[in-house]
Amino acid sequence: MSLLMGTVFGSEKTVKIGVLAHRGEEVARKMWQPTMEYLTRSVPEYRFELVPLDFKKLYNAVGEKQVDFVVVNTGQYIELEATYGISRIATLTNHGPDGCLCNRFGGVFLTKADSPIHTLQDMKGKTLLSVDKSSFGGWLMQLREMRAVGIDPESDMSVKTLGDHEKVVLGVLNGEGDVGAIRSDILERMASEGKIDLNDIKVINKQVTTGKFPYLYSTRLYPEWPFSKLENTDDHLAQLVAVALLEMPEESDAAKAAKIRGWSVPSDYNPVHELYRELKMGPYKDLGKFSLIDVLKKYWILLALALAFVVHLIASLRKVRHQQLLLQKEKAALDEAHAKLDHANSLVMESIGYARKIQEASLPDKHALDGAIADIFVCWEPLHVVGGDYFWIEQIGNKCFIVVIDCTGHGVPGAFMTMVASAALHRALHDLKMADPAELLHEVDERVRMKLRQDYPDTDSDDGLDCAICVYDIDTSTITYAGANLPLIYVENGTLNEIKPTRASLGYRSIRPKKSFENHTVHVNEGVSFYMLTDGIPDHMGGAPRRLLGRKRLGEIILHNQGLSMNEQMKHIEMELEAYRAGEPRRDDMTLIGFRPR
Repeated sequence: MSLLMGTVFGSEKTVKIGVLAHRGEEVARKMWQPTMEYLTRSVPEYRFELVPLDFKKLYNAVGEKQVDFVVVNTGQYIELEATYGISRIATLTNHGPDGCLCNRFGGVFLTKADSPIHTLQDMKGKTLLSVDKSSFGGWLMQLREMRAVGIDPESDMSVKTLGDHEKVVLGVLNGEGDVGAIRSDILERMASEGKIDLNDIKVINKQVTTGKFPYLYSTRLYPEWPFSKLENTDDHLAQLVAVALLEMPEESDAAKAAKIRGWSVPSDYNPVHELYRELKMGPYKDLGKFSLIDVLKKYWILLALALAFVVHLIASLRKVRHQQLLLQKEKAALDEAHAKLDHANSLVMESIGYARKIQEASLPDKHALDGAIADIFVCWEPLHVVGGDYFWIEQIGNKCFIVVIDCTGHGVPGAFMTMVASAALHRALHDLKMADPAELLHEVDERVRMKLRQDYPDTDSDDGLDCAICVYDIDTSTITYAGANLPLIYVENGTLNEIKPTRASLGYRSIRPKKSFENHTVHVNEGVSFYMLTDGIPDHMGGAPRRLLGRKRLGEIILHNQGLSMNEQMKHIEMELEAYRAGEPRRDDMTLIGFRPR
């Protein structure tokens, strides 16, 4: 028994997650331990262990590979990315007032309400309290703004570091310093906890709130803390963790303990790179420094030409010199523009690549119905790297669920919508134990509208999806179908039949269903084939004259290949679609599922 128990528990792998404990180890454990427990439940073959780290220990832990993942502040991520090759897999989303989603934050300059300090220039000669010289929201954001108006903190003021945002706020109120530098949301949180009165505080360089960002702030806005993997961490494990984070419910213990809304796909961290480049810190500390040898290696041809012109065209020296300087400036500007473009492109492609891995990991196993369905094929092809089409196949008890979904948009926006739809469908099937297709459509509609806050007057989301759901009851040999703008096609005894969907979509604030979704039941006889598809299939453009393929031609292709297995049918249908396009590019994501019940 001892040997057996040792084998069972030994198979569980430990994954260490380093977390920046900027408010102390005890606070860090209280905030992040529930997240470790959530990940252990979501990725059961692994056990996730919390490793709280202060500012100094963090870099050693990453450099010596003592952890597998890290949760650090935005600025530290940029430095660790350049030094040790870590890469982000998700970005933190904060709770904002009135349920606002916040995946950005800024810095705050604060002073007493009755202080004579009103502008950044007024801070010269004063005492500034900050969190730490490595704190992104409690120092670096503010440093950029001070230098932008000609203030050098090293010579123009006295700076004290207190190591904690709340200590900075209380230090200003207690007279330990004239001005404080903290991150946004600290003031509002302390006020809600009864620790301070906002009427006692004045924000310097206060920015105008547009409604998209609900907190007081004084600086530019930057993306929130990222959840990142180390370079040597297994990619498959990173995909599983990323999916678990994106699916973390906002009402979960993990989200509540961390005081966050959850996690979203990785944000664009270019603004953070711009800050570090402007301050010449971290990976950009040597930016713009060139030795004489570097100049000679890079511009020796231009220097040789200049010397030749001096020798042979002494009379026109000044003109040549002027032209040379102009060329050098234009070349430097062009090189800088190319470097920025290349860097931005690499970041975008990196994010989209991770989004592709996350979306593929969230798709069900195409063989999930083996043994319950006699023959099935699945064709899922996004228009770009990721897309807005999604499918779901699963057996629960004696019922097989087959779902096809077409979300708003393509690319990353469409892929993000599929995650919302997937979470809604998972909740309906597994938490609410629903099995009626029409009721499932109604539940997904309500869940998508709630997730996108479409019933709130201040929301600007007007997105949604079309959906078709089939439930095959093995005991009764029946197919029950309900559709929202997506039909069900089936072939029986050589005849093509189509069950039209309810003309309504799910979600959308401005387009609401005018009637309830209807169930349609088909008795399954031997040899009957069923087909579910998104509109990316019949919307292929081609032919002569040039026009859409349409469902009628698609039906003829399906009938022509009825004698083949489902996999062979898929190959022939794809060849027919490519031949019909004749080089015309695809216009949409496309999904087609065909199956023959037993």
